[in-house]
Amino acid sequence: MKEIISKEELRQFLINYHNINDYESFEGRDGVLKYIKRVGSIQYDPLNVVGRNPDLVLQSKVQGYKTEMLQSLLYKEHVLIDGFDKEMSIYRVEDYPMFAKIREANMQSTKNTLSYRGQLEALDLLDDIRRFIKENGITGTKDISIGESRQSRWGHKKLSSAALDYLYSSGELCVAEKRGTQKYFDFTSNVLPKEFSYNFEFENEEEFLKWYIKRRIRSMGALWEKSGGGWLGHYISDSLKRKSALGTLFKEGEILQFFVSGINVPFYIAKEDEKYLEFEEKKKKVKFLAPLDNVLWDREMVAKLFDFEYRWEVYTPVAKRKYGYYVLPVIYGNKFIARFEPEKVTANVPFTIKRWYWEPGIEITNEMLEAIDAAISKFVEYLGIPRLQNYFDKIAYK
Repeated sequence: MKEIISKEELRQFLINYHNINDYESFEGRDGVLKYIKRVGSIQYDPLNVVGRNPDLVLQSKVQGYKTEMLQSLLYKEHVLIDGFDKEMSIYRVEDYPMFAKIREANMQSTKNTLSYRGQLEALDLLDDIRRFIKENGITGTKDISIGESRQSRWGHKKLSSAALDYLYSSGELCVAEKRGTQKYFDFTSNVLPKEFSYNFEFENEEEFLKWYIKRRIRSMGALWEKSGGGWLGHYISDSLKRKSALGTLFKEGEILQFFVSGINVPFYIAKEDEKYLEFEEKKKKVKFLAPLDNVLWDREMVAKLFDFEYRWEVYTPVAKRKYGYYVLPVIYGNKFIARFEPEKVTANVPFTIKRWYWEPGIEITNEMLEAIDAAISKFVEYLGIPRLQNYFDKIAYK
């Protein structure tokens, strides 16, 4: 691999790696598993305007994706699981044993939160919660009410709900099913296959960090050394530990190091992913990306590589929003060309674009508009709602 590559080359690598251009045949249920096996985790968020974040991630990578595929893989087939990685995420059950140290750190973090909120009494209820689940099976927060807590703007109002959350963060419980956004818990040993429901012990912390850091690089495809959104999470947010592990991985040939023209920070990709730097130009496609898409995990890196500033504004006060509540990036080939705010999906109501924002300096062409129209048709198919005949009155002019 070259020691220095262009921004264009790395952008194209990321498009190939994440299958945004349908570089490989990722289709249906099997396509979902292939993509998640490659990237390790996709981030979960329950907000649903035109699908939840993981649905939006997968619809842009997997042909024919439908939301029921992910629901089945998570809560019927149990080949995927909800778990903590960078944030709340979804990953393969095969990876569950390897996350033992993350669960341990997350459990301590949850305990610290309970202490801050004055809810440590919840830990006195753990045996009661265990007994309730043994007697009643799969349990949601609405099914059990033990130990009232004072009214709080943040966190759980019932101590039993806080206790359930603590047992989930420890890994003793897992999400066995979801009804809407409501989680229902069972003992992990009852849900996962026996060969995966245990805690793997790494030889030492260095070996764990090597595994976890390489995994994080592959979650994004390519990642620079600079601290930021790409390195969020337990252990790897520690820059000294991270740099030491990166150095070891590079010496061992597990990862490749290179620079990008105009950026004075080293980048890394996994050795086995070097092939995605090779690319045969095909017809450019338009895809609508998720707000928390793996490509966007480090927004400063994205700004440097793509010249695209993106901020998810759902938690920004209305008066301070630059664009809108739930805005999706639009990518054409390997360039972000626009973003748009969709109306919330309603059954049998046509997909509607509330506002469309072109990026500065974009030259609108007929080929680009045709690609956008094709993307809208695919997006509507994923949503399972009608489409309008013409969207160009919204998007064709700046």
